[in-house]
Amino acid sequence: MDNRIALPELMYLSPTTREKAVTIAQELLRTNNISPREAVAKAILIAKNWAVKNVNRRVWKKLKSFENEII
Repeated sequence: MDNRIALPELMYLSPTTREKAVTIAQELLRTNNISPREAVAKAILIAKNWAVKNVNRRVWKKLKSFENEII
């Protein structure tokens, strides 16, 4: 990704989510005809949603394992 697209919003993401956002932004720039800023903004939203789903899935699995241990 271009170094000129260093947005402060990326710095607030976790390293994994930031990496995912950068990858998504690169794909958006390659496939769509949008500006780099729009691509990064859209990629950040997609990456945040991905991270929330990923965390929820992990929490659900952990709760399920605790439930099985109790029974």
